[in-house]
Amino acid sequence: MRILLVAMPDTASSLDRVMKFPNLGLCSIAAQVPEHEVRILDLVLRPRGVRRRVLEEVAAFRPDLVGYSAMSFQYETARLLAASVRAAAPGALNVLGGYHATVLADQVAARDGQVFDFIVRGEGERTFRQLVDVLVGGGGDLAAIPGLSWRAARGWRHNPDGELLQLDSLPLPRREARAWDGAFYFDRRFEVAETTRGCPLPCTFCSIRRMYGRTFRRFPLARIIADLRGLDRRGVRGVFFVDDNITIDVPRFKELCEEIAAAGLSHLRYIVQASVHGIAKDPTLAPAMARAGFDTVFMGIENAEDANVAALDIRPKLGRGENETPRAVRLLQENGIKAVGGFIVGNPDDDRAAIRRTFRYARRLGLDFPIVQCLTPYPRTEMRAELLAAGLVTNPDDLTRYNGYMVNVRTRHLTSAAVARAMLWESVKLYWDPRAARRSRFFRDFPAFRGKMLLNNLALFAGARNRLFHSTHTL
Repeated sequence: MRILLVAMPDTASSLDRVMKFPNLGLCSIAAQVPEHEVRILDLVLRPRGVRRRVLEEVAAFRPDLVGYSAMSFQYETARLLAASVRAAAPGALNVLGGYHATVLADQVAARDGQVFDFIVRGEGERTFRQLVDVLVGGGGDLAAIPGLSWRAARGWRHNPDGELLQLDSLPLPRREARAWDGAFYFDRRFEVAETTRGCPLPCTFCSIRRMYGRTFRRFPLARIIADLRGLDRRGVRGVFFVDDNITIDVPRFKELCEEIAAAGLSHLRYIVQASVHGIAKDPTLAPAMARAGFDTVFMGIENAEDANVAALDIRPKLGRGENETPRAVRLLQENGIKAVGGFIVGNPDDDRAAIRRTFRYARRLGLDFPIVQCLTPYPRTEMRAELLAAGLVTNPDDLTRYNGYMVNVRTRHLTSAAVARAMLWESVKLYWDPRAARRSRFFRDFPAFRGKMLLNNLALFAGARNRLFHSTHTL
């Protein structure tokens, strides 16, 4: 069977000039069907003229099955591409996977049931492999595949959810199936990998629990090192670990750092997402990370307001009662690791002063780079239900805006336009502060990219402006 897998071009970041990371999930899917011919189009790496690119590949490759992976803000692009493929190659079967497919399979089937033939929900590796086995005549029944939704003769059927995977059973990602290379982080050729899946924390705005539940699973250390060795041999100079929260198990993370150093792989540079509490609670972790080659850590700091922290149910992550955030930033920076912090404004009780305080808090922490987003009511999260009940969601339907940067809520004190204007003005002060830029380790470590970093700040400003005016992606 010839299988074409497509990752959407839409990104949630304004930092595309200095970093582009490829899709890892489709490479893991491809590894499940090694006996089949698989091509992966990662449209993030070729984001212009994507309809033409996809249709040219369909004409040349003649796939039997085309898979699309999409987050909710990417779904409109996925459905338009699938419709174009259906018109150009009516014999090819279309299958949708990813977060949007997982949480809104019923809506996808009801609205676009003639565009897609199958929907893979949750972790897709096992479900996709079983689907391919049935389609090629290897035995089995579509109705018996956990996690699959499919169009039957009398309408769509949604099979029961599948169980979470045993991660030690997964083969290494099939990255060689990609049609294009070109992922980068500043001046380095970069890749993506994973060491764990899931996060057990109760954050009400987070969508990842709809994929994995409140679980935390670990890949075997030997598998991770083997993956990194393979990337090193391919000339990769750094790796972004896509783990949801690698510091849930700090002793295990430290062990991973020791294994990386012992394997002679600390010359690679690593980026990871971690919790404030995980970094701050063990002062020996940051030095171990530095010895292993960790370059940048993103921490979800979220907000400066105690009331908002409680409402978002993130206190276990922040450890704010112990003033852990400044300590985490200091521990990272003292060990030569760049500290990036994420913040959320537009919370239900935010007024203009509260938004200003959060931006000031971001500056006061001395981060190497702060990222401020607006509270986004992602589909099927607890936060969305609460905001809808309170009448605070101003745009419940156009999910193309749900990328974290466009304002889709109001607060009890501000309209959505007022939230956007506040973010716009505070973003100007945050991203155009020359003193903060000079203090940033990004500015110091990447002198050749200082011009591009200024362009990024302009892009962030434009992103803030677009919170008032929606800009759609053009196929």
